[in-house]
Amino acid sequence: MIRGGRRTNPPLEIQRRAIAVSGGKGGVGKSTIALNLAVAYAQAGSRTLMVDTDLGMADLNLLLGVAPERSLLDALGGTPIEDILVAAHGIHLLPALNGSYLLSTIGPAAQAQILEMVKSLATRFDALVIDIAAGIGQTQTAFAGAPTDAIVVVNPEPLSMADAYASLKVLSMEQGVRHAFLVPNRVTSRAQATEVVSRLQALVDRFLDLELTPLPPIPSDPAVAEAAQIGVPLLVHCPDAPAARAIRQLTRALATLAPTTADASWWRSTTRAQGVSP
Repeated sequence: MIRGGRRTNPPLEIQRRAIAVSGGKGGVGKSTIALNLAVAYAQAGSRTLMVDTDLGMADLNLLLGVAPERSLLDALGGTPIEDILVAAHGIHLLPALNGSYLLSTIGPAAQAQILEMVKSLATRFDALVIDIAAGIGQTQTAFAGAPTDAIVVVNPEPLSMADAYASLKVLSMEQGVRHAFLVPNRVTSRAQATEVVSRLQALVDRFLDLELTPLPPIPSDPAVAEAAQIGVPLLVHCPDAPAARAIRQLTRALATLAPTTADASWWRSTTRAQGVSP
């Protein structure tokens, strides 16, 4: 549809959604996809919360171009969670802290405390996007296995595919996740994206009790690096870039799919506990 000389997209249906974005291997672009997914929800009218769970090596604030005065470490120390939130580009960020050994080594009890703090914000937001740190350690799997939709980002490189499978395996076998979404990122063609999905699907079908749903792929695009360098989300910096259009397509595709049982239970448990109707 053309209005006023500018292309417009179909409206995105607003629904409550809780999403955790992981990728196993570092550098696959999961933070970029997570951030711009959150921005896409915000641009569609959702009140959106983003949580950086790369606790000791946080970088979402850099991608957003902000310098938070407080972090999750302060929240664990008793600072009200509302005082930690940082607003930028239409979303609210719950930031971690770069270079914090103390935050990076918190145990299960503190991790559970962080999730409870996030749940306490549920009535204020329609969409929750959690950026999961690289790796498959206890901290990563604890946050990735929260009651959310699980999205795993993968590149065509063999190491990325191996680590994406490792991430899916841990989610399935250690966290009991029964469904995950797969996003091929930095692909050069749809054929390449299809091959990536097919190879991982074959492994999942053979070894895991897990349903895998592919989402639209994200093409390799120099605008992604440009946006990161200046600290502005891609959907704001260059909304018509190929990767930006693909992320909006991914968001629309996700909106047509029902949230998982776990995802729905996140909102039911938090809203019921606070006496608010879902």
